[in-house]
Order: sequence, then C-alpha cells, then structure tokens
Amino acid sequence: MKKMMTFQMIYMVVMLGSLFLVITPSSRDAVGRLLNFALIPSIGFGYRYPVLTIILTGVIIGIILSIPRYFFTDWVKMGKMQNTMKAFNDAIREAYRERDMKKINKLNSMRMQMSMDQYQLSMNTMKPLMVISVVTILFYAWLFVFVGNLPYNYVAFPWDYNINITTAHFWIMPYWIFMYFLTELVVSYFVTMVMKYIDFSFKLRKLSRMSVSKATD
Repeated sequence: MKKMMTFQMIYMVVMLGSLFLVITPSSRDAVGRLLNFALIPSIGFGYRYPVLTIILTGVIIGIILSIPRYFFTDWVKMGKMQNTMKAFNDAIREAYRERDMKKINKLNSMRMQMSMDQYQLSMNTMKPLMVISVVTILFYAWLFVFVGNLPYNYVAFPWDYNINITTAHFWIMPYWIFMYFLTELVVSYFVTMVMKYIDFSFKLRKLSRMSVSKATD
C-alpha cells in the first residue's frame, strides 16, 4: 500500500509538471523551439503540410503509448477481474432485491478487496506510462509552437478546405488539437487490437501444440 501511495504521489508530481509545461507559454515555447531542430526536418515538412504533420504526430504518439501499455497490462487478469465484477454486481443486485442483509454485508466486505486488486492492476499498467506521458507532452508542446509558427493561417482539413487553423474550433477544442487526439485514439486502439490478436493467436497455437504433444505421448 505504501509503495502504491508513493508511486501515486510521483505520478501526480510528474503530471502537474507536464501540465505546467503545456500551459506556461515561455516553457512551452522553449521546449518547442528545441524540438524544432529534430522534428521540423523529419515530420514538419518545412511547414508545407501542417495537417499531415499533425496526423503523423498523432500516429507516433498512438504507437508509443499503445506498445508499452499492451505489454505491461495483464490482459488475462483484467479479463478475470471484469468477469468477477460482473458476477459481483449481479450477486449484490439479487441480494438487495431479496433484502438479504447478511449477504449484502458479506458482499460489501468483499468490495474493498476487489477495489484494491483493481487499483493495483491499474497502477501496474500506469507505471511505464509515466515516462512515456512526458514524451507525449513534449510532442504536444511542440505542436503548439509548430502551429504558431506557420507562415499562413488557412489550411485544408478533410471536412473543410478553408479553415483558420489558429482560431477555428471543433466545439470547445481547436481543430488541430481535435485532429491530433482523434488520430492518437484511433491509432492506439488499432495497434492494441492488432497486437492482442497476434499475441493471443500465438498463445492459442502454442497451447494447441502442447495439447497435441501431451495426447501423443
């Protein structure tokens, strides 16, 4: 429990520091200008294709986030926990419907341990993401500088060919941030699903070969 609290404190400090970096223009601009030396020649395209740059940044971050998150997530344990929670919710609903106070008290006492197990699983998944989150914040800060340094304001997005990238918003979010987050979410989900399919297919084939081997021995 003490280790979990320590990690949570460290994670909060890192996140607050990253938030400070993003919302403080001087710090954000300093980081962005520093990253310009590496990113403008590689994915900045000399400010010629800003939408492509935003999409590529989302793709890179989506891949960077999804790969370590997949390998540090215990998918089998997560699946078991989800099934346990589903059975627990069904049981406690039935207990309340039947007004079985003895059963309700017993289930409520189990709830605390289940919550701790769920919290521990979440912490184990978040640990590698702490460092990676800093990388994503750096890219995010660079995009602020990149968009601000564009020599023109109007660009073409897939849904509109004449958008002022510095002022246009999608609901409450600037268009370029919306495009960045949408790309990141789609890529992260797709990469996770592909990795899960390949990994579980390999494990199932391995189990199948082991079963055949035992049957023939």
